[in-house]
Amino acid sequence: MRLHPALVLFLGLGLLAPIGLVAGPVVDTTKPWTRWWWPGSAVDEAGLTRQLEQFAAAGLGGVEITPIYGVRGAESRQVAYLSPRWMELLAHTGREAQRLGLGVDMATGTGWPFGGPWVAPADGAQKLILQDGRLAGTPTKMKVKRAAPGAEGLVVDPYSPAALGRYLAPFTAAFTTFPAGLVRGQFHDSFEYYESGWTPELPAAFQALHGYDLQDHAAGLMDPRKLTAEELAELRRDLAAPLPRLKADYRATLGQLHLEYLQTWIRWSHDHGFLVRNQSHGAPANLLDLYGAVDIPETETFGSTPFPIPGLRQTWTSTRDLPDPLVLRMASSAAHVMGRPLASSETCTWLREHWQVALAFAKPEIDRLFTSGINHVFYHGTAYSPPDAVWPGWLFYASTQFNPQNTWWQDFAALNAYVTRVQTVLQSGRPDNDVLLYWPFHDVLHAPDGLMKQYGVHDRSWLNSSAFEQRATELIQAGYAVDYLSDAQLLASRAEDGAIVTPGGGRYRALVVPLTHHMPVETLAHLRALRLAGATIILPDGAPVDVPGLGRLAERRAQFRELLAAPEWQQPSALFTTLAAHLIPREPAVEAGLEFIRRARAGGRDYFFVNLTARAFDGWLRLGTPARAATLTDPLTGQTGAAPLRPGLSPEVYLQLAPGASLLLRTFESAPDSPAPAWTWTAPTGPAVPLPGVWQLTFLTGGPTLPRSARLPELKPWTELGEAAQAFGGTARYRLEFDLPATPAADWLLDLGDVRESARVRLNGTEVATAWSLPFRLRVGPHLRPGRNVLELDVTNLAANRIRDLDRRKVDWKIMHEINFVDIDYKPFNASAWPDTPSGLLGPVTLTPLQPLSLP
Repeated sequence: MRLHPALVLFLGLGLLAPIGLVAGPVVDTTKPWTRWWWPGSAVDEAGLTRQLEQFAAAGLGGVEITPIYGVRGAESRQVAYLSPRWMELLAHTGREAQRLGLGVDMATGTGWPFGGPWVAPADGAQKLILQDGRLAGTPTKMKVKRAAPGAEGLVVDPYSPAALGRYLAPFTAAFTTFPAGLVRGQFHDSFEYYESGWTPELPAAFQALHGYDLQDHAAGLMDPRKLTAEELAELRRDLAAPLPRLKADYRATLGQLHLEYLQTWIRWSHDHGFLVRNQSHGAPANLLDLYGAVDIPETETFGSTPFPIPGLRQTWTSTRDLPDPLVLRMASSAAHVMGRPLASSETCTWLREHWQVALAFAKPEIDRLFTSGINHVFYHGTAYSPPDAVWPGWLFYASTQFNPQNTWWQDFAALNAYVTRVQTVLQSGRPDNDVLLYWPFHDVLHAPDGLMKQYGVHDRSWLNSSAFEQRATELIQAGYAVDYLSDAQLLASRAEDGAIVTPGGGRYRALVVPLTHHMPVETLAHLRALRLAGATIILPDGAPVDVPGLGRLAERRAQFRELLAAPEWQQPSALFTTLAAHLIPREPAVEAGLEFIRRARAGGRDYFFVNLTARAFDGWLRLGTPARAATLTDPLTGQTGAAPLRPGLSPEVYLQLAPGASLLLRTFESAPDSPAPAWTWTAPTGPAVPLPGVWQLTFLTGGPTLPRSARLPELKPWTELGEAAQAFGGTARYRLEFDLPATPAADWLLDLGDVRESARVRLNGTEVATAWSLPFRLRVGPHLRPGRNVLELDVTNLAANRIRDLDRRKVDWKIMHEINFVDIDYKPFNASAWPDTPSGLLGPVTLTPLQPLSLP
């Protein structure tokens, strides 16, 4: 059978020879990084060094530099983008980062998306119009969003490699003499080239790809009639209808052109010694191919998922654009399939309203990213702020404010240590997903409504109610480890010893093809070849129905029917029965309400488990993979011990996971020569004992002023202690002297109850830990002594009350240019009407006697 060369090129473009990581600076990716906005690029060496040192001390691993709009009153400090002085400051940043063990990425531009004053109108983004009966383009006139001063200008045509080459020319000139090894990578934000549906190269590319002239169908493509819901539904059902097929060919052409645009940027970056990190979502193309083309594919989260974890307050959240784990897996799947070791995420973007985000709120969102395959966290984010900036300093409007001005910055290192421990595991070994799920992207392209479509992480209408969504959900909820696969990635895969080997070397045990209405002939032919070569191909909804698009339709349908005549396509495969028959493991953890990710290494596997439900898990958990021994690690503390294990082909491990808690498990196929000390689970031997006495409360650091100290016979929010305390944002020390209960106990559990929002715990003068995540409980037996004990808790609240005080006093703190400062609903920010945000230690604080759990 002859395959059309243009279509084969499109399907496999850039995938048959995967782009490898270029040699660059060695940086620590196990630590979380942060996006670092440079407002107006009004930075200097002293300020850069100061903030980099703060980042390193807080446990961050690197920064991504993105210049943005400036600051009112700081115009004289602004540095022109890419000027010799700007490049000096970038080089200083790189050298200081190396000294401190930090890495540096940078956006290839200011604000987002790519564009600037040197983009000529002919190179700018264009929308599709009908002019004198023919398709043509007209400027969108879109300019760079949140651009740095002097870098304002048109966004570049996202389908034109030539236009992108001209856009990159100033960068080429600026980096000609720049020292090598100071910047790890270049970054591109999500596809936000709105209304971009045309490029001058479109007609020729369309003709080459589909074999017919798009201009002959101009009137049909641009029909101005608004179709009714009934008409759209009929077009979706009618697979022979020409309009959706025409639109699919148009969209497929845009997708190819954008991929070529992306690859132009990749080549430029690699030629200059940079890695490439890209947010492919939002693009009108196959996201798996775009994510897979770059060195580090990046997704993003926005908003706060309503996890039912007790104590995880749902106030100050937005129901708009909540993170979707099915969409998050697009980036990690591409990384796994294409052999990219890192998959990153723009993390905690506007997690909640400004100054209403506690560290505890970040943990479950990050944990969900981990179980979705992400292993390289980028916080969103941190604005550069000079030492002389009055509190709260220079700010970015859509940020969780991961900056040194935030009250909880001194406890931020505890979150970063947690992320580092987990990412250290998730960046080691190799992905251990068994099942590939084919994404019928051509079904998405055949949507009968609209023209240029964007496939984003926020608007998931392209995924809703699809067979792909249904099968992905079923597989994940059944406990299978799943990655997605595109047509192009499938064409570059091979069968070997019964496994499907993807372009990056990943080995999978089965490929599931959901109901597919439009599948390219080449894909179907390769599926058959894989099956004949011994691969397990499962079609639970039956064979694909038809070919996509309009070009050469009769010829391609004849080829398609010939392939479908083979007997192996005639009967659907029962999904779970077939998976079980091939002994493909599933993880029973999901039945217990736990989420997981599993990675393989020589001699065993590594698991990350998290409980994001309202119910505690306490019991034996069966694993889906064999083990003879195992160790547990608490990623909050780093404590490690040999896990209680019933070994074998279907081993069981004993776990205790409170709502919100997580654990790392390392399994071994043979018993290690030097086993770790035993991990001890505990059980209460009696009721929780409230700690009696009078608490001494002393305010330590923060502002606007330090309130007076107080004695508290009963715990209550410090906002009830007067006006100074109501306006206070910062840290206060709670001190209590108490007698250890006489109840015999092998250990004691300290439960702090309701903490607003984090607490550094000290017992008898010894630092115990920073309690920053739910539940606020610590085992403290070794730190207690018979008789009198002293408990000190340095509790830090949110900055919300202090911000409210500024707005009530009409202090002019919102000093940024452009959008300045808006709330989570994009309205002018004003906190003056906010109610009191309860602050401090609310308790109750108790001690519970524990004994080692005797396991059968």
